[in-house]
Amino acid sequence: MSPKEVAAFVLEPVLGEGGYVPPTKFFLKSLRRICDEHGILLVYDEVQSGVGRTGQMYASEHYGVYPDVYCTAKGLASGMPLGAIVAKESVMTWGRGTHGSTYGGNPVACAASLATLKIVEGLLPHVRQNGEIVIGKLRKLQERFPVIGNVRGFGYMIGIEFNNPKTKAAIHDYMEDLEILSFKKGVLLLGCGASTIRLAPPLIVGQHEFDIMLGTLEECMVELNKKYRY
Repeated sequence: MSPKEVAAFVLEPVLGEGGYVPPTKFFLKSLRRICDEHGILLVYDEVQSGVGRTGQMYASEHYGVYPDVYCTAKGLASGMPLGAIVAKESVMTWGRGTHGSTYGGNPVACAASLATLKIVEGLLPHVRQNGEIVIGKLRKLQERFPVIGNVRGFGYMIGIEFNNPKTKAAIHDYMEDLEILSFKKGVLLLGCGASTIRLAPPLIVGQHEFDIMLGTLEECMVELNKKYRY
């Protein structure tokens, strides 16, 4: 395929449903260079990773590699129905009425978004600091439980990948059993990718809540390791 046939690359700067996987800075810089060389738009889907989730307002700030277009929603208005496209001036060349949205022009949602962004901006240092602490505690847990194959992420967007310690293969059943067992103990975990548990709590959560989650996670893994014998 010729580069002239490519209109845009669309990607998440932190892969969401695929397993909470951050790319390397080299990958994003290389993609940015290719797009610039061939006049291709670079579009970031920051619906999951945006609005403070990673400890920066948008995940692209961790890399210093910026797109031509951002797609953002969900956390943008604290649950109110609102999505937005943010683009460089050079891209915003369409005529009046060309672009529309089902939820466009909702003044209540827009007011909620303005209030949300102001609050989130103040929470960013809190999210970065707590995220680093939790990732550190999870990596200590990984030393005790080889079934944890990888811990990754930024801020409050953390992935815990579970693999067979011998074969390194994903163990989806283990992840599903962990979801069910932790739910019964009062902690809601959600899987993504082949065998990853995602941690994406409210941005106001602190170390007390994280310690409860980590204690429950450890308790569940002790029980599951008797079943799976890892």
